[in-house]
Amino acid sequence: MVKKTAKATEITTEAKPVAVKKESVVNNTPDKVTLKPIKKNGWLPEDHDGAIRYSKCFERLTVQATRGTGVLQTGLTEEDERRLEKKMNMSTGTLSRYNKDYWTMFRVDVPKEGQILDLAFPEDELKYLVLKAHQRVANSEMERFDSPFAEYVMTSEEQEAKVVNKKSKLKRKAYKVFSAMSTTEMKDVLKVLGKRAGDDSSVDFVESQLDKIVTDDPQNFLNTVEDPTFTMRAFIDDCISSRVLVKNGTKYQLPGGDVVGYALEQTIEYLQNPSNQEVYLDLKGKMSISK
Repeated sequence: MVKKTAKATEITTEAKPVAVKKESVVNNTPDKVTLKPIKKNGWLPEDHDGAIRYSKCFERLTVQATRGTGVLQTGLTEEDERRLEKKMNMSTGTLSRYNKDYWTMFRVDVPKEGQILDLAFPEDELKYLVLKAHQRVANSEMERFDSPFAEYVMTSEEQEAKVVNKKSKLKRKAYKVFSAMSTTEMKDVLKVLGKRAGDDSSVDFVESQLDKIVTDDPQNFLNTVEDPTFTMRAFIDDCISSRVLVKNGTKYQLPGGDVVGYALEQTIEYLQNPSNQEVYLDLKGKMSISK
């Protein structure tokens, strides 16, 4: 991390860029993208000036080299090299991945608030293509969750709107399913998620517990209720509570000692197998008597 003593100045090979009509960089690429740091969990409060990076500091990203070969990962095709060299009045070969004289001086300084890249300018387009190939940069809001090494994300207003809209749709779907549930079904969800509500729990308590789950993690809630084994998971939990099925470590047994399954998934498979319906119906009958 480098501390700024003055306003950061981007290092480019030319004087102030002149806007030109943008040729296609990448299909469906927005006109402007923002490179911004990804907030990581840390010991500083979220509202602390240094939670992401101190206001007067920036980090300098440079071109990475391929391990073993040392070839620079510029992110540019030969066509990109020629096109941008022409736009930036550079000599042919300047942007070649083998031209270390140029690339050792290339850098992108990223302050706390991030950096906006206007792809109408060839200098910013060059940075964009280099950053797309950088291991520490996720190329979209969605990709950031699949990029374990990503410390930065390139995003746009359109991308951010899509992410917000996707989360909103997910939450609306979860609440629609939640609102159609009976109290018994709500209790079953809590059981499967390891948050069992007692038989004497009020409807308000059950609803409030599940409402918190739906609000905090709608995807987990939907994954649970849409799981085809959901009903059987709740049934097995009830069997254990009623002591008609015994859980010993990861093993599931009948009171007499017969093993039904050595893990939950195996137990579910066993009880759902038509050839074992006699065992399933026997457990169901004993459950009815115990209630």
